[in-house]
Amino acid sequence: MRGKARIAASAALIMALPACSAGTADADKPLRGVLTTPTDIDLDWTDDRPGVAGHLLEFATEETGPYTVLDYLPRQVSDYRHPDLMPHTTFHYRLRDYRGPVSRPTRAELPDGIRFTWTDTTSDEDGFLLEMRKKNSIGYEPVAVVDPDVTATTLVTLPGEENATFQVRAFVLGEQSNVVRLTTGE
Repeated sequence: MRGKARIAASAALIMALPACSAGTADADKPLRGVLTTPTDIDLDWTDDRPGVAGHLLEFATEETGPYTVLDYLPRQVSDYRHPDLMPHTTFHYRLRDYRGPVSRPTRAELPDGIRFTWTDTTSDEDGFLLEMRKKNSIGYEPVAVVDPDVTATTLVTLPGEENATFQVRAFVLGEQSNVVRLTTGE
């Protein structure tokens, strides 16, 4: 994600504890993690439930939080690398699915981007995702997050994005996954 509505975070991570890095994901523990270098963590998950539009990946340095958003990821993405983390630090990861109806926003071309507006037809959304599908790509990917009840955002486009297709998703977050605890090495 980019721009004014981009949610970004940097963190430190990882050395997988035996209990959270082993084996196959199951319905109760879909999120898995492994320390791939002393300061890089790879996370992956399985979620084939119907209606899931994507996932919100979060981390914290204490199991009880506060949790920080790493990224909103479309349904087709099922792994994430958290690189260049602080050594000797324990991190906690969790995953939440999101779902919700989509609509086509109204576009207004600006000199350096596009202004999008839409009608809020939901009353219980956790927010809105502006999603983009570039020409010749398979699916939509979140590019901006806006708060509930907000009905406009501006996106500064990069080369090749001017002719992309956009949609707005009023999203509702689902239950959180298991928490994966990882501690970075040296």
